[in-house]
Amino acid sequence: MHARLIKYLFDIRASYWFVPMCLVFGAVALAFTMRWLDSNHSMDWLTWFMRATVDDARTILSTIATAVLGVAGVTFSITMVAVSFASSNYGPRLINNFMRDKGSQYTLGTFIGTFAYCLTVMTSVHGAMTLESGKEIAAFVPILSICVALVLTFASISVLIFFIHHITETINIENIIADIGHSLEGRITELFPQKEDALPLTDWPDFDTAVQGKVVHEVNSCTIGYVQTIDLEQLNSLAEDEGLLVMVHYRPGDFTTTHDCLLSVWTADDTQIDADQLRECFATGEERTEHQNVLFLVEQLSEVIARALSPGINDPYTAISCMNWFRTALMEYLSHEQCLRGKDIKDGNDDTPVTWHRMRVQLKPVDLPRLCAAMFDQTRQYVAADRNVTLHNMALLAECAWYAGPGASRALLQDHLQRLYDCSCSSQTHEGDTDLIKQRFNEAQHIIIQQTDVSRLRQNTPWFGGSA
Repeated sequence: MHARLIKYLFDIRASYWFVPMCLVFGAVALAFTMRWLDSNHSMDWLTWFMRATVDDARTILSTIATAVLGVAGVTFSITMVAVSFASSNYGPRLINNFMRDKGSQYTLGTFIGTFAYCLTVMTSVHGAMTLESGKEIAAFVPILSICVALVLTFASISVLIFFIHHITETINIENIIADIGHSLEGRITELFPQKEDALPLTDWPDFDTAVQGKVVHEVNSCTIGYVQTIDLEQLNSLAEDEGLLVMVHYRPGDFTTTHDCLLSVWTADDTQIDADQLRECFATGEERTEHQNVLFLVEQLSEVIARALSPGINDPYTAISCMNWFRTALMEYLSHEQCLRGKDIKDGNDDTPVTWHRMRVQLKPVDLPRLCAAMFDQTRQYVAADRNVTLHNMALLAECAWYAGPGASRALLQDHLQRLYDCSCSSQTHEGDTDLIKQRFNEAQHIIIQQTDVSRLRQNTPWFGGSA
């Protein structure tokens, strides 16, 4: 249930209806409040600011309502054009990034809310009348409500000015890439357990030993779609309460059908398990989301790289910007990995792999090989065909490999460097470009195995560690 709640919250965040509807309800509530104040309190002190007849009040309110509704339509059209532009140029998987943009949501909500406010207030404006009972009712002009409508109008004008500036920033490719890059960096941090984590941790061999001699049950998925959220805390709590050992086969971002085995569950005997309760820890949908899915963010940047280096666009500098955020994510991963490995070495477990799992619930982690495969294997064919991006990618891999230090991580990055070099040599058509790539590759290999400090490397190699 918690997993579905998280899914609904993310769906609401990526919708264009929730924030505008909240502002509309707030505007209607404000209109009733202002009407009550106008009806029950004297507003003569506002006559220095405004004097209006019944016809004046109706004209002002109807003019404001008509104007802001027209501007709201233009705003919505501009937003749709921006979303279509980004989808066609940078990839359809970026649409949700624009849908989650609060600036567009609040802009649309401000205009619609002002429209709803003016309509609500206008229903209370009336001239002098005599009822059938003979009772006379004086004309009512809600001066305070009209003043608030003018304030909302000026607020709408300010929001429109902000929106024109905001929408141009929103479709700026550098801002799009930076937004994905910051999200990727945050998701990398979430991959590693925190010191205050109360859940016990272990590695795969302990789990394999624990399941020996137990009875295995398969829990199939009852839905078709992408896994969007897994409530690991609830899943672990159920496993603890029932004495279960659980292996998760589909992580967020994987596509499941009703024929797929979602979980393998081990029990001490043939006791039946509550499969529905276990399935409730999973939330699925029709599309992948970035929640609990760091690879989705990597694939978004990879898609931007592929489109930027396509013959129709041919924009290597956009691809280089994406590569810079790949480097940021790798450095973040390696820094956390080194901290965990340093802890293992301090405890005398220097050979222990830096892989963490929950005690009773096993979920294959997004380790460095999977991360690098998504970053480099999926983009290599596009990168290798462009000399500038190839050189930058080699510099990126060299810096990350040098930072990783001796070990499996450095060997993995060196392997990707070698693959890029082999692919680029066969893709380049100009002999001078091939020689330059070969020179960069040799320099990168030499740097990786060096144990000298970074300042000396920067002096000897201009492209390492900045250009200053």
